[in-house]
Amino acid sequence: MTVTLWKCLIAGFLFAACAFLSVAAVGQAKPTQNVLVVNGAGQPVPTAAQGTTNVAGTVGLAAGSIVNVGNTPNVNVANTPSVNVTNTPTVSLAAGVSVNVTNPLDSQNNPTPLAVLEATQPYESTCTLSIGGFLFGVCTFQSIPSGKRLVVQEFDALGELVPPGLKPVAVSWSHATFGIAHYFTATFMGTSNSGLDFYATHQETRLYANPGDSPACTVTVNGNSNSTYICQISGFLVDVPQ
Repeated sequence: MTVTLWKCLIAGFLFAACAFLSVAAVGQAKPTQNVLVVNGAGQPVPTAAQGTTNVAGTVGLAAGSIVNVGNTPNVNVANTPSVNVTNTPTVSLAAGVSVNVTNPLDSQNNPTPLAVLEATQPYESTCTLSIGGFLFGVCTFQSIPSGKRLVVQEFDALGELVPPGLKPVAVSWSHATFGIAHYFTATFMGTSNSGLDFYATHQETRLYANPGDSPACTVTVNGNSNSTYICQISGFLVDVPQ
């Protein structure tokens, strides 16, 4: 063989070997396939979260978010801070479930009355006083029952003063006769045909009387007279510990 022929044979052999390696390499590549996991009777794959998840710190919710807590066991919310439930939707309690409302304590560690059911224990009382030959007159309202505290929301008074020109110097309410006085404005209304000068008082307020107190109305004028004054109070009663 000539040199040229040997070169051709060697070149052909190398080309065939390279082609074989390329075909073998291509034949080894396999396509990717999904792996299917099927639940078995022995140890099924969980389909829901298992166990207990502890959440520490503060949980923030965006405005308008709603949190639904259901199923068993019950969820207990304890410690500080308090949990405030506001806005919509309405919070409904199951049958037989109650909510305890505790009165906040005042500076003397006594429960502060909660004025939440005003319509259930309304209170109104009136009294009439005569000034006569003295410069003042006093009358008392209905006594406050045991176990109740009076919350006064309004004070009214109407005076018929003679002789004409006589004026009220002070119109006051106190939780008891000659107790701490709270003063109100008297407004001149006019003079009647019989010569009576009329003064009226109508004022919203916030006053208190304790169990057993007999609230009083006191009117003082600037001269001796034969005059009368009608006083009225209205509000509600709240229960207090005995």
